[in-house]
Amino acid sequence: MARAGLNATLSYVNGATRTYSVRAGDLSFGAEMVAAESAARIYRAYYPHKSANQQFSVQVLLKNWAERADFMNWLSAYAQWALDPNTVRTAFPYMTVSVSSRSFYQRGLPLAGFEWGAHTGMMAFSPVIIFEAAFSPGQASAGIATSSVINKWAAFASDPAIQYFYPFGTQLDADSAPENYSQVQLPASDTPTTGTTSTQLIGPSGKTAPKGASATDLALLGEF
Repeated sequence: MARAGLNATLSYVNGATRTYSVRAGDLSFGAEMVAAESAARIYRAYYPHKSANQQFSVQVLLKNWAERADFMNWLSAYAQWALDPNTVRTAFPYMTVSVSSRSFYQRGLPLAGFEWGAHTGMMAFSPVIIFEAAFSPGQASAGIATSSVINKWAAFASDPAIQYFYPFGTQLDADSAPENYSQVQLPASDTPTTGTTSTQLIGPSGKTAPKGASATDLALLGEF
């Protein structure tokens, strides 16, 4: 017998796309701004860095025991694939949740386990699945980022967010705004300079020592 009232799909890609249609009840989702704050005696500054998706959840409405058992078995197959340590991955094993009638489309990883077993007196079930969002706003790919050892100044120049962090970015007063958000100011190189350097000694009275004079010479002159 065909199920009625299906308005949402859950899917994941394991070789092929595995899709399961369900009835979705309550949905929850949100976004937050990753930011920092600083305060002085007069001003208070707010530095927004980027936006990030919060956790989201979907309530699945199951009308009988057969639907519940079949849905939990499908989730179990997903969990076994997602947690398999022998699987070579190039992308995170996220699940896609889509409710087109509510313009809801999210991708994430379930945070809790799945339940089987008897529930006395219950003939309908409404489990709530909570997901950790797999994507941030504007993120183009789910590919797993790899790290490597590179020149640190090249890393600073290639990271667009570095302009917001001390000491590499343009530092602002609380009531100031940057003139150019796209310009990254690199720190001076910490490589020691080569060659000889000369130092001019000045005594407490402000007199300049003759060229080549040392601190001992100034002490003899009563300057120190």
